[in-house]
Amino acid sequence: MALLLVLAVWATAFFFVVRDAVLDSIDEGLEEQQELIMHRVKQDSTVLAEHDPGLNGFAIFPVSGKVHERYSDTLIHIPAEGKKERVRMLTDGFKLKGERYAVQVFTSTVEEDDLLENLLWALIALYVAVLLTIVIVHNVVLRNVWKPFHAILAQIKGFRLGAVQRLPDVPTQVHEFKELKTAADALVRHASSTYANQRAFTENAAHELQTPLAIAINKLELLAEQQASEEERMVVVGEVMALLERLTRINRSLLLLARIENKQFHEARDVSFAALAREVADEFSDLAAHRQVGIALEVEGDLALRMDPTLARILVTNLVKNAIVHNRAEGSVTVRVAPDRLIVRNTGADKPLDAARIFDRFHKETTADAGTGLGLAIAKAITEMHGLHIAYRYDGAHVVEVRTTAK
Repeated sequence: MALLLVLAVWATAFFFVVRDAVLDSIDEGLEEQQELIMHRVKQDSTVLAEHDPGLNGFAIFPVSGKVHERYSDTLIHIPAEGKKERVRMLTDGFKLKGERYAVQVFTSTVEEDDLLENLLWALIALYVAVLLTIVIVHNVVLRNVWKPFHAILAQIKGFRLGAVQRLPDVPTQVHEFKELKTAADALVRHASSTYANQRAFTENAAHELQTPLAIAINKLELLAEQQASEEERMVVVGEVMALLERLTRINRSLLLLARIENKQFHEARDVSFAALAREVADEFSDLAAHRQVGIALEVEGDLALRMDPTLARILVTNLVKNAIVHNRAEGSVTVRVAPDRLIVRNTGADKPLDAARIFDRFHKETTADAGTGLGLAIAKAITEMHGLHIAYRYDGAHVVEVRTTAK
């Protein structure tokens, strides 16, 4: 619609520009004709009595006042034609021997009118041709060009989580549509991956919560049905309380994980991981001694990051506690801080863990201390939130490394 409006305005403006050019050409011819008449008048005064009523004639007649130069379009009667014709007329005045005269020089504009009429019809034909071309291009060419876009749009509209993992290929040579398809594929992959992780997380969470609840209910039912001594009752109550405490820890960990993934921690400060690691190592010295695990701190330089201090403490705490809990008697834990990394090593099982799943939620390869299976998942979520990189490797000892840059 905008293009049609622009073309209409352009055609109108072009018509009037050409019309003005034609009139300027006619006016120049009238001026030259007037100069010739005035030259004849100066040479022969009898010209004052002449009157040429032809299509390219002139008329001179006396006037009482001053006449100003002007151009006009008018109709005059042509005796030879027997009818009136449209002419362009120049009217001007001059003074000869003390007398004032007016001279009218006129020329036919019939041919020029025909030219402008033909030009007008040509512009109308051009406008209609452009209009038809736009309609044809839009309905034939552009419709074919936009087919990949509509195909991609239909795929996105028809996409359902869990039904497909990727969108079918859409062949196209249009760069923008290729970018759209790439973005749509990335979105679908991310959505499918997130859905799969969320589904697995929901199933695992339901299992992790259901198991201790079922055990607690079963123990309480047995306690209510059996005639047990006070000591036996206290043992059962203690076991139920331990199960409920584990449920509490799982719930607290799940809430923390949700808050991290929803980026609800907004406070950012400069955190010294050397000082933080020293504090955490002191806090867990009693637990390490109870489990007969030695804990050592090596500081090669300070890892200083700007992040939420609460999450920084949770990160270090989870890594150190995990290394202590999943260790063996007479084992050791080494926390090493360098300017670009934090490394936690521990002596545990004499075989590597599953590096591809160790940071998954509820993934546990041991049942030590009835852990929640969320400690390393929380650590990974914290590092991802702050643009850090966390990885696991086995080199005779189990190593979890947090780096500021990817390897």
